[in-house]
Amino acid sequence: MSADQLIFRTKAEFVQASFDQVAKIVSDHAQPCLEALTPAISAEKCLFHLAAVASDWSYDSSKIEAYADLYKNSNSELIEAFGGEDQ
Repeated sequence: MSADQLIFRTKAEFVQASFDQVAKIVSDHAQPCLEALTPAISAEKCLFHLAAVASDWSYDSSKIEAYADLYKNSNSELIEAFGGEDQ
């Protein structure tokens, strides 16, 4: 077995890991917006929606919600400081 090989004991483990990985990908993709002092509203909305789907399907959404909350707080701070998004 290769060190790069991932093994999941159940489909549920695989789906949970997939939800968490997609949340990380969305967060990583939006990070440059925050670094440029631009709110990442679409990332926030995407993460909250992903968390809702995970929860609706009875998966643990806590990691996804943590990413979503970070974006919500960062976006709010940027909008308060610089104005902007009315979405």
